[in-house]
Amino acid sequence: MKTVKVKTAEIGKGIPKICIPITGTTKEEILLDVEEALKQKPDLAEWRVDCYKEGENGEKVLEMLKTITDKLGQIPLLFTFRTAKEGGSRQIPFEDYVKLLDQAAATGLIDLADVEIFFQKSSAPNLVKQLQDQGVKVVVSNHHFEGTPCKAELMETLDIMWKSGADILKIAVMPKSFQDLLCLLEVTKEGAEKYDRPLITMSMGKTGFLSRICGEITGSAVTFAAGRNASAPGQGKAEPMRNILKGIHEILKDD
Repeated sequence: MKTVKVKTAEIGKGIPKICIPITGTTKEEILLDVEEALKQKPDLAEWRVDCYKEGENGEKVLEMLKTITDKLGQIPLLFTFRTAKEGGSRQIPFEDYVKLLDQAAATGLIDLADVEIFFQKSSAPNLVKQLQDQGVKVVVSNHHFEGTPCKAELMETLDIMWKSGADILKIAVMPKSFQDLLCLLEVTKEGAEKYDRPLITMSMGKTGFLSRICGEITGSAVTFAAGRNASAPGQGKAEPMRNILKGIHEILKDD
């Protein structure tokens, strides 16, 4: 499988990488989020631009982006505008979405960009390539906060993601039962064996927590941990998550 190298992190190799989200609505809150993230020493950070009250103001976003990356230093940054349809804080016209991602990529400050694969499905491959041509790795994503689609639908989604040419494929679902969690784990395992690039999957909430720590077994390359605030249900703090991930890695290494 191809791994994805961004600064000091190699996604898809060894222990799943820990990513901490930055979800502040104001500059002051964002700076507090960054400070907390630095304390927890994640492998990656994600800026949830949709949470920022100036998230649709390109000039303000780029100013804030420079401030964030200056403080993060060598910690790679994932740039994400999560739309309301997929659990984000607001909606945005697709044309503005493309423009925002393109402007962020052009700065050379972001390492990865999130592209919602079904925002405008037919245009996704072009957007993926447009960002990659500017040196940015692309995470194509799909989120289900209301439930867990069946296995066939999730596998079809992974196939669409893979065909988009993106570097990393990401699916997040909400389980309504333990069976839903098992479905996501099975899809992850099969997807990791089928596709030649890293996967990120998670089943949210308490029921799905197991999915956040067993990635080295199932094939999920990144797990999200809470910073000052969580960006989705079920995220734990980075330090205990790191200890669990390291413990699993040691057991698997000795097996």
